[in-house]
Amino acid sequence: MKAKTSSKRNRSCDRKGGGLAAPKKRREPVFPISREEIVRRCREKPHDMLCAGEALAVMDLMIRFHLTIKGLHELTQVTRSMIHDILTMEAVMTNDTVGKLGRPFGLDAFGFHLLGYYTLRAEVSPYEMPALFGPEDSLIGESDL
Repeated sequence: MKAKTSSKRNRSCDRKGGGLAAPKKRREPVFPISREEIVRRCREKPHDMLCAGEALAVMDLMIRFHLTIKGLHELTQVTRSMIHDILTMEAVMTNDTVGKLGRPFGLDAFGFHLLGYYTLRAEVSPYEMPALFGPEDSLIGESDL
């Protein structure tokens, strides 16, 4: 007599392809404009250059955490149209929006502004924009040293 080698559970899994659900495919974020275009548009408008840095920081967070505009909306409760307007430099973030965007990532408004500043600093050369990174913007003057 032949020994029984498979159980009902094993046979049902074999028919269904292993019984484990396939991992959900993640859609990579798609941005309406390039990083260079964000900086260019911010220069053309009467906005502070920090706005470009904050838009670039949003892009970096979306890339790092594999978020689409819809995914970022669901995570932060910032409307999809507002996120799109931020990424295209059509809208400037308010402190409330900055707080909502930073909170899921462990950042308060101040932390998000700093992230925007350093993101912009990494993107744009100090020689290209001396007014943004020059000594007049320094928190510590030469007399304080």
